[in-house]
Amino acid sequence: MAGMSGTETIVTLRPDGKKGVVMLKHHYDEICTFVLSVLDTEEETFTLHALLERAQSGLSDMIDSDVSWYVLQVKLDLEAQGLIKVVTPPYKKRLFLLKLTRQGARQLRNQKALSELRED
Repeated sequence: MAGMSGTETIVTLRPDGKKGVVMLKHHYDEICTFVLSVLDTEEETFTLHALLERAQSGLSDMIDSDVSWYVLQVKLDLEAQGLIKVVTPPYKKRLFLLKLTRQGARQLRNQKALSELRED
């Protein structure tokens, strides 16, 4: 969907197959890259709480409204696309960890390569 310049929107997906929310594409792209990068830099899996804390400090300049809400919507979309997955360790049934999939790592490498090409 496109409107005036800078107002292009995207409809997110949800893991349950339903449509998600409509958000500005540039917000989606920034948050998507942020989430994939955070999950890529950690050796182990990452909790949702830790991701949201990191987002509060890393994205609050870009988004003037509820950063956590945006990150949750993008997280659901990335799950629906198979770029990240939620895993529960056998020793802690109430702990939900986020993990980058191979497909997610590939997407992140492609995004980084594209942004490097744009900078040249």
